[in-house]
Amino acid sequence: METDTWVPMGGDVLREVIGRRFRQVRTEEAKHLWGCPAGDFVTVARPDADWWKPGEHAYFGEAYRTIAARFPRDPTDPDLTEAEVTQREADLVCRIATAHFGARAPRILDIACGTGRHALELTRRGFDIVAMDLQEGCLRIARTQAPMACAAADMRHLPLADGSVDLVLNMWNSFGYFLDEAEEAQVLREFRRVLRPGGLALLHGDLDAQAALGGHWVEHMKVPLGEGAIFLARQVHVAALGGLACLSWVVFPGEEPFQSPAFFMRARDDATWLRQGRAAGFGAVRVERLPGAVRSEWVVRLLA
Repeated sequence: METDTWVPMGGDVLREVIGRRFRQVRTEEAKHLWGCPAGDFVTVARPDADWWKPGEHAYFGEAYRTIAARFPRDPTDPDLTEAEVTQREADLVCRIATAHFGARAPRILDIACGTGRHALELTRRGFDIVAMDLQEGCLRIARTQAPMACAAADMRHLPLADGSVDLVLNMWNSFGYFLDEAEEAQVLREFRRVLRPGGLALLHGDLDAQAALGGHWVEHMKVPLGEGAIFLARQVHVAALGGLACLSWVVFPGEEPFQSPAFFMRARDDATWLRQGRAAGFGAVRVERLPGAVRSEWVVRLLA
C-alpha cells in the first residue's frame, strides 16, 4: 500500500464520508491482511451473519454509495459513464422483456433498486415500476429521481400480493449476500410467489463464480478513485461459506488506510442455479454469459 505526498483538497466529499463511516487502521495491519495466508485473513474477514443490515454505518451505507459513484463502470472502457452503463443495462432488460412478453409491457419489481438508476430509466421508457430496497438512504435518493413507487423491503419477505408483478429484476450482484443459503432460497421463493403465471425473474451480475469455484480467483483488486485515493479489496473464496469473504480499504496519500466492515458474496455454478431455481418453484432456469460486455457478466432467467 504505497502512499504519495498528498495536499488536502477542500470539499473532498470522498475523504469526508470515508473518514466518518470506515474504521481507520494502521498501515501495517492493513498490509498484513492484504498479504497474509488465506486462512489467517478469513479469521478477520469472516462477516457477521447480518453484515448486510441497513444503516448508514453498515456496509451498504453512505460510504459504499460514495465509492460506487467513483468506481469504473467497465474495466474494458474506463471512460464509460454511469449513465451509459445504465442505458446499456436497460437495453438488455428491454430485449429480454420483449422476447418474453412480446408487445405487452410487464409490471416490474426492481429489488434491490439501490438509488434507482435502473428503475428511473425503465420508468422513462414507459414501464410500470415498483422499486424496493432495504437501505433507506438509497431510497431517499431514488424517491427524488422519478414519480415511481418506492418502498423499504427485505427480499425474504416482500410486501406484495401473490401474483402481482410480471418481471422481478435483480441487477448487479444484488443477490447472494446471506451467509445462510436457506435465506437465499427463501428469497427465490418470494420472487416466485409475487410473479404472475408466465412471469420472469431476471438476476444479473458479474461475479466470476467459475473462477472462484475452480481455484482461479484473483483475490486482490486495486482501483483508483480519483484525487489520489485508491480502493483496495481482498476477496478470498471460502468453500465452507460457499462464497467470498471480503475486506476493502480506501487509502488516501499520506494517511493510514480506512477499512470497511467485512462482507460476503456467494459464488454459484450453473448446476446450483438450476437446483435452487427449481426448488423455489420455477419451471425453467437459464444461465447466460453476455458476450462483448464486462468480463464474466451474466444473466439468470427464472421462468414462472
